[in-house]
Amino acid sequence: MTEKINVETELTEGAKESLRLIQIEIEKIVSSDIKEFTYQAFAEVDEQFWTSASSSTGKYHPPEDNGEGGLVRHVVKGLAVIDQFGRRAKFTPRELDMARSAFLLHDTKKGGVVWGKYTDYTHGLIASEWLKKFKLADEMAKEQILNAVRFHMAPWCYAVNPFEDRLFTKEEMNQNINELTRAMYPTRIEQAVQEADYWSSRESMSFFPGVAVDFRHDGPDDSKR
Repeated sequence: MTEKINVETELTEGAKESLRLIQIEIEKIVSSDIKEFTYQAFAEVDEQFWTSASSSTGKYHPPEDNGEGGLVRHVVKGLAVIDQFGRRAKFTPRELDMARSAFLLHDTKKGGVVWGKYTDYTHGLIASEWLKKFKLADEMAKEQILNAVRFHMAPWCYAVNPFEDRLFTKEEMNQNINELTRAMYPTRIEQAVQEADYWSSRESMSFFPGVAVDFRHDGPDDSKR
């Protein structure tokens, strides 16, 4: 397979494998414009995306989602759920492409605006804002993809990080209420991404498509996720 995601830094072997897995999934997108939009974003994703675990402490997610490349394995697992959700909901090929693109991109800012040690609980909102700069002529499709990324954590969506040790302003609290309210009434694409993220991350649902799973949890070092 020709490498279509160009990164500026030299990648580890583990990161190269993560890139390979993501490229395989992008190539399943039929719509050329949505595929190109997705490639644009992955060309600029933080290099730590390729190596990070899905749970920053190893306390959450099934064991195969943790360790080096665990975040990418979570994405691959969720895409398998997307395909089954779309089949059952009778998605059109275009709807399935939007849902696949959104799930591929939903955790691209999981570490925050600047990738940090722990999960940023506003990463859906951060990613949807970041994705605005990439070109997709079909504005309706772009809006659906960005909104599915933004609200993928429903019902745990935030406009401010709930783990910051400070008092929030009335404006910030209202923003949080608006974010949660909107997230609770999903479109078909948003619901597909929410369900895929939820079910593929349950600790008791350990699987990796086509691979016998024998991964172990990392040791948690504190109470944060």
